[in-house]
Amino acid sequence: MSVPGTDKHVGLSQRAGHPRASLELLHGSLFDIKCPSFYCDYIQQNNFTDPIVPALALPHQQAEHSGSDDGLDHDISNAEIPLKDVGTSELPQCPKCQRSLLRPGVVWFGESLPARTLSRIDSWMLDRKGVDLILVIGTSASVWPAAGYIDAARAKGARVAVVNIESPDEGASRLEANDWFFQGDAGEIVPQILEAVIGRVVQNAE
Repeated sequence: MSVPGTDKHVGLSQRAGHPRASLELLHGSLFDIKCPSFYCDYIQQNNFTDPIVPALALPHQQAEHSGSDDGLDHDISNAEIPLKDVGTSELPQCPKCQRSLLRPGVVWFGESLPARTLSRIDSWMLDRKGVDLILVIGTSASVWPAAGYIDAARAKGARVAVVNIESPDEGASRLEANDWFFQGDAGEIVPQILEAVIGRVVQNAE
């Protein structure tokens, strides 16, 4: 199934046509940028600029922009390839307070999940008379509070279907007798198990 009129840069749920009003991004969006200052509320959503500033261009992007084919290895995962130093003045600055560097609108390790999003999810769960199915895809389901949604859905009568590349013994250990577990690449397995519902997934040609 292909969805016309969606941007290839946005998240998978948005590209699939999931209604925005019922989509809660628990860990934020990489395509939102915001000011980290407590005293500034600047945020810009759906910024797909790549790179966000010229100074952060990857070596292969710089070569493509200059039109040069130097034959060099531009793989930044190679520790032997030096990266240029980037000054603070070259990084994205907050246009509102003009005092802070902008950052991705995602939840980093050690930060709290957005209270508004948690409240909306909890309210949705409480308002349901019943839940048919919960899909747990690509996670060990061991980090709270998100892991608790499995038990909350079970309490509403949901069947649990887990898709994970790791076996239950390696992480997804919260399975119960009536749960479904599919081991492997979610990008391959999910379209297969949902084919009877959504049809065959066809990848758009670039």
